[in-house]
Amino acid sequence: MINRIKKVGFLLLSILLVSFLVGAQTTISNLIWLSSIDMPVTFGVLISSIYHDFILMTLTSSPPPLPPLPLLPVLISIGLVISFGVTWIVLRWIKIQKKYAYGIAAATTLVFIVYLMPLLFFGVDMLAGARTPIGKISLIICGYLGGHFFGSRLSKGEV
Repeated sequence: MINRIKKVGFLLLSILLVSFLVGAQTTISNLIWLSSIDMPVTFGVLISSIYHDFILMTLTSSPPPLPPLPLLPVLISIGLVISFGVTWIVLRWIKIQKKYAYGIAAATTLVFIVYLMPLLFFGVDMLAGARTPIGKISLIICGYLGGHFFGSRLSKGEV
């Protein structure tokens, strides 16, 4: 029972970590663009923007036509639960370290989010950080880091 509670806790921390990293990457890419058009971007603005964007992305509900849920964490949660479930099943047959398997699973989740969101939203990248190939790659790396965190927290004797 305690192990299951720990796993759910690590899953929630992993979702929070990926949400934070995705939000921070999006904020940083916006600030880089602002800096490129000679807007003053200081370190204080960077930290404040990352903090406020994280709070707004994780605690504020989605736009009115959608259900009143924070869109980014819900989207990441659904993707990670599905991919971690598939990984849990695959790890029964394939022997690979959990931290790498879950890292790849979370990276795959971000690949789907980055490439399917524009299809759902009429070709518009909803994440500003996903507008360039480098941005897409860095978002996928953010997903890998969250999955690696989750997999490295699981004990060695259990999946």
